[in-house]
Amino acid sequence: MQASKSHVAKTNLGSRLRPTTLSVALLALLGGATIPAQATQLYVDTQTQQVFTSPGINRVKLSEFEEVNEAVGKVPPEELKTLETRLRQKKKKEELKAAEELAATFKPKESWSDRLSLRGYTQLRYSQPISGDRAHIASPGDKFISNNQSFGIRRARIILSGQAADHLYIYNQLDANTGPDAGDSLGGKVQIRDFYGDISFDDKREYRVRAGISKVPYGFEILQSSQNRLAMDRADAVNIASRDEREMGAIFYWAPAHIRDRFRDLIRSGLKGSGDYGVLGLGVYNGQGLNRVELNDNLHKVARLTYPFKFDSGQFFEAGISALSGKYVPKASEITVGGVKTTPTFDSRGLRDERVGLHAVLYPQPFGLQGEWNWGNSPQLSADRKQLKSASLNGGYVQAMYKLNNAHGGWMPYIKWQRYDGSEKFSTNTPNSHVRETEAGVEWQPWPEVELVVAYANMDRTNVGTFVPALNGYRQVKADMLRAQLQWNF
Repeated sequence: MQASKSHVAKTNLGSRLRPTTLSVALLALLGGATIPAQATQLYVDTQTQQVFTSPGINRVKLSEFEEVNEAVGKVPPEELKTLETRLRQKKKKEELKAAEELAATFKPKESWSDRLSLRGYTQLRYSQPISGDRAHIASPGDKFISNNQSFGIRRARIILSGQAADHLYIYNQLDANTGPDAGDSLGGKVQIRDFYGDISFDDKREYRVRAGISKVPYGFEILQSSQNRLAMDRADAVNIASRDEREMGAIFYWAPAHIRDRFRDLIRSGLKGSGDYGVLGLGVYNGQGLNRVELNDNLHKVARLTYPFKFDSGQFFEAGISALSGKYVPKASEITVGGVKTTPTFDSRGLRDERVGLHAVLYPQPFGLQGEWNWGNSPQLSADRKQLKSASLNGGYVQAMYKLNNAHGGWMPYIKWQRYDGSEKFSTNTPNSHVRETEAGVEWQPWPEVELVVAYANMDRTNVGTFVPALNGYRQVKADMLRAQLQWNF
């Protein structure tokens, strides 16, 4: 009978008591609950194997046990549910962390080539004289302006660029068609247009040196890409400072990070910005022109200061000043003056080439104005045609434009007037150039990748390509031109 009672006691006690489990303890600890300190001590008789709750002869202590109902009952059901949820969330975080660590182990390291991008654009141009002296019209800024010309590839650019490393940005641009050459039926050749590296000295890349072949930081239009420029060509008065816009040298640029972003936004928003050439630019370069060897030991120096203001209304306005100085070695060839053949002479060490310019741009939002003017001295053929000497120059342009958008795309009508009196230093014998020109047109961009420009130009300019013995100089030509350009970006 005693054994039966003991068995009943053991059975009932076993149904009510069990060792404290790890999960209940963890739940209680995470939730801030307190497990009761009271516990039941159990003993087993080594002879009869019966379990007792008090010590005695032949009884060995097993362990301490708690009543499950009492321990769990101290934690409210809703709090217990919360604690269980926390445990599941913690388990998920640990699993996610382990998965990320595993993925990082197999992730390939980033290569410098992953940071580069390939893009470009092409310009198909049509030029047709419609009145005036079409037989002699010519422009050094566009070789397709001449008699018996119609369609031509004005630009065919391929650009590879990107942040190759934390402190190195590279930009390489090739032109697959640089214009028609005399006697060349295809009229094209591949040429390096840009090939430089930007070496930055700080994490924000506010201070950098650009080394290689790049644009000369002078004025506004020289720096503005033809991909973004509104008018067909750059104004002669400014462009003659660097006819191909680019040179071999080293330029230091500085601009605060937020201003660099502003320069980029003026391009991305379609406001015809010049791009990021710093607030301050200081540099030296050869001075003989793009892809031409240096012919003296004198380097050209250039400085540019510009700032793009943003008013409370959101209107952007930019103004700046530029200057350059150096000695340029011109190219002379034989001409016939008064029936006598002669080759103009000049100082082989180079002739003074210097100028200072101002620029200002009220960005089209929707109405805009853009203008530049510069003054200086540059190599020029003397009045008697016997010498090349440094002589004064001045000129510039003013352009008005209007930006609007409708269901058919973006539209920007414009009108540009320019004048120039001075040297055409990159032409043989550096003749004096007299330019008066008005161009009116409209740019239509139905999609970001395609744009069409149609323009009319009234030209009064010197044909600096051919010396005319009968005139004892170069021919002044007047003509009206119809021009169109289709551009696709990729």
